[in-house]
Amino acid sequence: MKSEKIPMLAGIVLIILLAFLIVWKADILGVAETRLEQDAREKLKVESGWEVAQAVNKDISAMLFYDQDGQESKYAIYLTREGLSYGYFYTQGGSDIQKTEKVKGIVFEDKGIVLMSLNQDKVCKIVIENEGKEETIQVDCQKPFAMVLPVDCSEIVMYDEQENIVTLYDTE
Repeated sequence: MKSEKIPMLAGIVLIILLAFLIVWKADILGVAETRLEQDAREKLKVESGWEVAQAVNKDISAMLFYDQDGQESKYAIYLTREGLSYGYFYTQGGSDIQKTEKVKGIVFEDKGIVLMSLNQDKVCKIVIENEGKEETIQVDCQKPFAMVLPVDCSEIVMYDEQENIVTLYDTE
């Protein structure tokens, strides 16, 4: 009786191992929302003393890491995937200062719009028009920011402390 259970147990262990390998190789397990910052810091080798501006919705996570002087920065963007998957998947990132010096917009079709900046333009307010409704988002003009907006925004207008319009650079 015992000798019959050993092959059956070995078969069950083998099936579980194969299922784990298939899930792992199929790349359907992303990063959980609670681990996004930690994963990005490890992936980009971000120093522990750097601050982070982060925005997350159900489809996108955008993070802008910066030193205390605001002279150096790195960014990371994670997206969810359609279909059978869990979590967020690293999409792009790095230390391209061109992406963060001015306000940069990156459009992800059917998911949303990422705005990020070290905020050298001193943006303090962003007004968006979404589905015919105007929404005002307050921003700390003294700090860098990362923001995720709905993809169907028909208009995005940013203002500095003196109510001057700030230009949105290079939406991708």
